[in-house]
Amino acid sequence: MRAFALPLVLAFAAGPALGQTADPRELDTISEIGRCLVQGLPEDWAAAHMVLELERPGAASGNVRYLVARKDVPERLESFQPCDTQAPAHALVELRERQPEDRRGWTAARLVFERDGSFRLSYDFPK
Repeated sequence: MRAFALPLVLAFAAGPALGQTADPRELDTISEIGRCLVQGLPEDWAAAHMVLELERPGAASGNVRYLVARKDVPERLESFQPCDTQAPAHALVELRERQPEDRRGWTAARLVFERDGSFRLSYDFPK
């Protein structure tokens, strides 16, 4: 297990133009996800990406990818293995329950942790 901690210093984006502040329960979940991702990252990581794609709005599961950008080549993303491949995705899906009703219909979520501890969470919605 890495000694590196991820302080969470940014709010997340709920959509393309809608920024909102995460509530403490959401931050706890995002922090939990970050702790799991950090365990599988190489020493020279710059950014960790978790991409979750659902088949339809409201789906309980989907396809998840874990990608890392290294310091020397930040434009190239490589796969990595977090502490658990399913738990972070499950936790992200559960965040829907804390979202306003009109924001729960997303079909893809992208959570990106930067080495400085900041993060971005964005969602895609069906047209």
